[in-house]
Amino acid sequence: MNNNGDEQITRRDFFSIVGWGGMAATLGGSAFSFYKFYFPNVLYESQKVFKIGKPSDYPMGLSEKWKKERQIWVVRNEGGLYAMISICRHLGCTPNWFDDKKKFLCPCHGSIYDIAGNVLGGPAPKLLWRAAIKIDPVDGQIIVDFNHRQDPDPISTENGLMVEEASREVEPFFLKV
Repeated sequence: MNNNGDEQITRRDFFSIVGWGGMAATLGGSAFSFYKFYFPNVLYESQKVFKIGKPSDYPMGLSEKWKKERQIWVVRNEGGLYAMISICRHLGCTPNWFDDKKKFLCPCHGSIYDIAGNVLGGPAPKLLWRAAIKIDPVDGQIIVDFNHRQDPDPISTENGLMVEEASREVEPFFLKV
């Protein structure tokens, strides 16, 4: 002890404390790593293949029933059904359907699509994707495969980027009902 009543730490004690502290930090880090190994980070995503009901559940026109939950619109026309993925091809926003205009308008950067997914205006470089669909032979419901997407090369016209509808109405991306 010095004259002030304070205890001085010797060099030997200082390095002993630093050494034991380093040892404790190493053991603590190893224990934490061991714990994290047995509880890994998991990304819980929704299933990419799912059922959406029977074809009779969908009247003519566009259904937004699955827009929020599964990111698809189901469209029924004179020939059949298709599932269009509701992700803008510009930056991945979700376009909104305006029934009075019969167009999808992207709220972020102004891309405009028709009901077939053709680009009518804005910065979108490609058409909206269509997901593969088929009928489950067991219960007759529509199965949507979100992983299998139709991505045709569009033709630039004065009305925008277009693809002839007949070329898109092919299996497995179109269901004739």
